[in-house]
Amino acid sequence: MGLIQEYWHQIIFLGVVIIMFTKLREQTAELTKDVEEIRKRELFAKHVELKSEVTLLKKQVSALWNFCNKIRDRQ
Repeated sequence: MGLIQEYWHQIIFLGVVIIMFTKLREQTAELTKDVEEIRKRELFAKHVELKSEVTLLKKQVSALWNFCNKIRDRQ
């Protein structure tokens, strides 16, 4: 009992440190998951943007070929 009375503040400090460490570890894991989700969303958004650009370019190339074919057919 005398040991607890003598070192009670160190015991409480260690308990608080352990609790804070556990909470910080949980928050870090949660933030890591959030960052991964944000990166996935950004990657998906870039993918969608690039896909629409490719579709637009395909349409433009097709229109150019149609134009070239019309010019060739006129001659």
